[in-house]
Amino acid sequence: MTHSKKSVFKSALDFDGRQMAVCLAMIAEQNKLLAIVKTALPIEIAKSVSHCVRSKQRLLLYTESASWASQLRFYHQAILNKLAETEYKNIQGLQVKIQPKTIEQKTGRLLLIPSAKNIRMIQEQVKDQEQDVLSQALLRLSNTLEKRLKAKG
Repeated sequence: MTHSKKSVFKSALDFDGRQMAVCLAMIAEQNKLLAIVKTALPIEIAKSVSHCVRSKQRLLLYTESASWASQLRFYHQAILNKLAETEYKNIQGLQVKIQPKTIEQKTGRLLLIPSAKNIRMIQEQVKDQEQDVLSQALLRLSNTLEKRLKAKG
């Protein structure tokens, strides 16, 4: 008697096209809003706006830095006026957000671990001192380095 477990997850091909159509419609609306916003801004500032999302009666603009965000805030009313000329008359507010930078993980990173002699020297220095926060941190660091050195070699 064979028992096979059924997966509770659906593959992407098992879904009907409605969810994808909704996502594509949202992306199209965001691109349309972004184009409208960029026409209300000077060219240099328009380049800094990366995304645009409508949240009920508020428009969220995403930019890459705080300096661009402050520049965009000066054009708050111009953007709202431009949106009032289009089908997005119901947008009453504007919020500028800074898009977080993505952290790129480097591959092949070289891990530099001090020699066993240097690790012992740190441990000896800590033993002679009173046990304050810094001494405890150095002791934990030296223990971690010692473990990594043993695992490496």
